[in-house]
Amino acid sequence: MNEPNRTPHTILVVDDSTFLRKRVRQALQDEGYTLVEADSGVSALREIDRQPFSCILTDLVMPGMDGFGLLAEIQKRHVKAPVVVLTADIQKSTHDRCTALGALTLLQKPVNPRELRSVMSEILGG
Repeated sequence: MNEPNRTPHTILVVDDSTFLRKRVRQALQDEGYTLVEADSGVSALREIDRQPFSCILTDLVMPGMDGFGLLAEIQKRHVKAPVVVLTADIQKSTHDRCTALGALTLLQKPVNPRELRSVMSEILGG
């Protein structure tokens, strides 16, 4: 739960699925994280231009700019926030492409709340 001296972290959740964004919010909000949601790569870039994020969680398959395009743009803009990809695609080639574009790790969908909290704790500390 939220500890008094814990550094607040803001996480950007990028997915065109309202259900997945809700699932991530439910998994992380009680841990004291602030969540900002975006439903596409383009809207994610608008959020990234507005404020810094401690971490970015993104889907790969989205209309318009997909997760690969978002990863490339994040890399091009030298965004420092670590990126975690949430995907149902577990192929090695997808994993390799994501890490080549700067993703820290990939988590398989459907997202396991306990695993997600553990990964966020590892990345952000605490």
